[in-house]
Order: sequence, then C-alpha cells, then structure tokens
Amino acid sequence: MHRWWRDLSEGIAAAGCAVARFDYPGEGDSEDTPVRLASACDAIRGAVRVLRDEAKAEEIVLVGLRFGATLAALVAAEGGVDRLVLLAPFTRGRAYLREMEMQARLVDIEPDGTPLVKRPGLLSVGGFSVNADLKEDVAQIDLCRAARPPAPRILLLGPDLAHLAAKFTQQGSRAEAGEFPRLGCLLTDAHQSSMPEATRTRILDFVSEDAAERPGRSLCPPAADTTMTGAGWSEAPLRFGNGLFGIRCQPPAVLPRTPAVLFVNLGAFVHSGHGRHTTTLARTLARFGVTSLRMDLRGVGDSADRPDGESPLYKLDAVGDLRAAIDVLTEDTARPVIVVGACNGAYLAFHAICQDPRITAAVLINLYCFDWELTHGGESYGAKPARHISAYAAMLLKWGTWRRLLTGAAPVGKIVRSLARRSTARLIDKFVKPAGSNERSRSISARIADVRRRGARLVVIYSAGDLGLVDLRTQLGSLDEAAAILGEPVRVIADADHAFSAEPAQAALLHELRNLTAPRLAEYQTSEQSNPSSAGRISIALQGPLRTA
Repeated sequence: MHRWWRDLSEGIAAAGCAVARFDYPGEGDSEDTPVRLASACDAIRGAVRVLRDEAKAEEIVLVGLRFGATLAALVAAEGGVDRLVLLAPFTRGRAYLREMEMQARLVDIEPDGTPLVKRPGLLSVGGFSVNADLKEDVAQIDLCRAARPPAPRILLLGPDLAHLAAKFTQQGSRAEAGEFPRLGCLLTDAHQSSMPEATRTRILDFVSEDAAERPGRSLCPPAADTTMTGAGWSEAPLRFGNGLFGIRCQPPAVLPRTPAVLFVNLGAFVHSGHGRHTTTLARTLARFGVTSLRMDLRGVGDSADRPDGESPLYKLDAVGDLRAAIDVLTEDTARPVIVVGACNGAYLAFHAICQDPRITAAVLINLYCFDWELTHGGESYGAKPARHISAYAAMLLKWGTWRRLLTGAAPVGKIVRSLARRSTARLIDKFVKPAGSNERSRSISARIADVRRRGARLVVIYSAGDLGLVDLRTQLGSLDEAAAILGEPVRVIADADHAFSAEPAQAALLHELRNLTAPRLAEYQTSEQSNPSSAGRISIALQGPLRTA
C-alpha cells in the first residue's frame, strides 16, 4: 500500500501541488506515543500548518484512506479545508471495529491455522494493535451525525458511499461518489503496488484541478536538520546507493567497533516493518548502544524502482542493495554488521552473509528456502510456484488441507502441473546440464561451513509449523542435524505467526539480538550511554507550489 500511496503523492506533486505524507504518532517512523484519536487529528492539523507556512498553499486538500479518510473528514469539518478525497472511509466507528475483529480472526493465525494468543481485550490485526483508549475513541465516531459537510467539494471512492455523498450534497457540498476497483486487494496484499489507472487519474484530476492555471510560487526550503530524537535514540533518513532509502537509528553515544544491525524488508512491507515492529526493535537496540539501519530494497517503500520494474522478492541481485547498506554502516569505522531478515529478507540475508565478510552474523526468520533454484527450479517468484513437494506431504496431515481439496478451494490441477514441470526441469539439470562450479551448484551445508570457518554465525528462527521448516529439513536434515551444521540450535517459537508480529515472537527476536550484540558492547561500554535525549520532532518533505494533499 505504501508504494501506491507514494506514487499517488508523486503524481499530485507533478501536477504542481505541494504534498506532505506523514506517519501518525505511534506509527511508522514517528514518535513513540500511544495512538489516540486526538493525537492523530493533531498530526493532520500540524501537517496542514506546515504546508500553509512553508509551501504558502492557497488551498488545502486532504486525501485519506480508510481510517485516514475518516480522520480527514473529522478534521475538515472544523473548517479551512477546500477539498476532500475520502477513499473507503468508515462511517460509523462501531461497525469499523466489528470489521477489524472479523479480520483479526482471519489474519492473526499461526502457520497451522490456530488463532494467535493475545492479551485479553487487545484488538490486533496483522500486528497492528488498537489500544483500549483508541477503541473507545473510535466507537464514538459517526460521520452521519455531522451538522454540516466537511468541505465544499468532496470525492468519495469505495463501496456503499452513495448515501454519504447524498447527505453531504443535501447539506450544500458538491459531493460525488464512485467505485474503487480492487480495493480489497490493495488493502490486504502488501505486494500490490498500484491502484487502477482510472482511479488514480480521477483522484489526480480532482486534487489538481486548476493548478496549472495558477502562477507558481517559490517554496521556503525545509529545515536542514531532519534528525528525530527520542528517549535513548536519534534517527535520520538516508539516501544511499542506487536510489535506496533507509532510516539510521543511533544511540546517544556511538561506540567504536560495536556491532551495527541491518534490517531487511519482510516481503513488500516497508522499512518500519510489519506492524511497526522494526522501528520498535531499532529504537530498543539503540537504548542498549546499538546502531541500526532499516532499509527499503529497490522496488519497496521509498526506494527507487528496480531496473526491471519488478518486485525484489527472491531476486539475488537484491543482495547488492544489502551491500550498499553495509557500506553506509561501515563508512565511519570497520564495525561488524548483523543482518536481520524474515522470509524474503532472510533469503537475501543468507546469500549476503555467504558473499560479504563484513557480515558477522545473520538472523534468519522463517526462511522459506535457502536457494530458490534448488527448491523451485526455473520458476520465478512472480509465477507463484507450487511449494516444495515435501511441503504438500506435510500439509496433507492436516484436516484443513483436505477440506480445501474436497471443496475445490485448493487449485489441485495447477499444483500437479507445477510439480510435473519442476520434476522435468530437475531431470534436465541432473542429466543434461554440465555440473558447474558456481555458488548455486554448491550444497547449502558447504556454504554454511564457509560462513562458520570465518567465525560468522547463522541464527535460524521459525514459527512453529512454518513451511520453511520443510526446506530446512530437505537441505540440512532433522533439527538436530541442522543444529550440528549450523553450530547452534534451530529456534522454533510457539504462538508466532509468519511475520513474527506476536509479542512472544518479538520478545524472542530481541533476546537473540541482545545475545549477538551484548558481548561486543561489553568491551566498549562507556558512561556516555546514561544521558539519553528525549526531545522529538518530525520533518516533512515538501514538493510543488500551490495546493496541499
């Protein structure tokens, strides 16, 4: 979602309008404050003030999606907003909370399909938590009770919004409603990076109408200091490598030669992590004296597109993005680097530690496969190949799999065809293609042996029942055999989902990172770490002259 949101903002800026994208307090890269309705609305007001003062905006347009759309309507109702784009807003808070509770039952499950264990009373959906105070705030929302329309002109896109548009029209606003095709896919699939072109064009036309006819204004440059500080940490955005973006998080006193941690994207989730967990981990580590960089691979988040225009998932050339990030972490001192990644991030971290001696440890979370070619032959990730044949064997032991097969929910024909193609490709590789001496032709255990010989460590962690365990057993044998090859036990965490968003999983991950960094830090401990700064501020980048979205 982040990717198409960024694309929309760039389209609005290209039309001559000033644009601000921001994270609410307690979300993304913003300050560590419990999310409340009042603080979220204050953030919108603050962004509007910045754009009026620095961009000299003559008109204000708020564009919001789902919860953000409803917040935009609430703030706009206070006055001072000229246009409003509401993308799938919820009208009544209680109905929205019921929808989130239903989503939580579908999303928050362990790999075997059992519900995740949660704290009583906590509403958490895919790692994104709604605290009790925010639930109470949201429950009181009802846009239909508004006495007047929130803006003179309103565009509403999404299902079942005609009645709200009609109400705003009766109250004197020029409101129009329309559909938002593929909205469900955009909201639930992190790999979906673009909205329908017709929808994008309609939003751009509405927001930037008449912008080209107005004279341009020169912008006051944004503040040069983009550092944000909190209790025991400071952060700054970075542009590096070939169009890469990341956030460097540092302790108050950076100690020489102490480890630095590089966080790699989980799938297509941005640098702040699934449910913002990477931001939280980075700031916690800074309080222990550890510098970190959470990055976006090319094709993800705020980094540039890849040359092929595709996703970086399971693309080995993306290892070059990791090397560019390590260059940044080691530019001031020859510090050891620990790489942390889940799923695709774990895949890239494994290949990076095999190639780059600056990496002294890699934490591989729910590694789906060690080598895509060994597991999937010539099939690309974009082709959505069938799983390893042994994975299907393991799944057949579960009643849920049989139920999907019997009801036709599982694509049996596609699975069989894919497995047949893969078997044929492996026979050709074995008997026709000459044996090569490149990196892929070597066994996984041989590569791990090379990593261990130079003193580097591989910490492998799985959610109980994760399908990546199948590839682990295929390549390295039983858990005991894998432990002998790795030189340390394979960690299997109960009550954890694939994204490691549950509290027990996050606690286990922090424990492993502390074990990796603490021995080094103890050698260079200083008293300077006892003076954290607590000041906090947010910088917003501005583009274009006239109107704000």
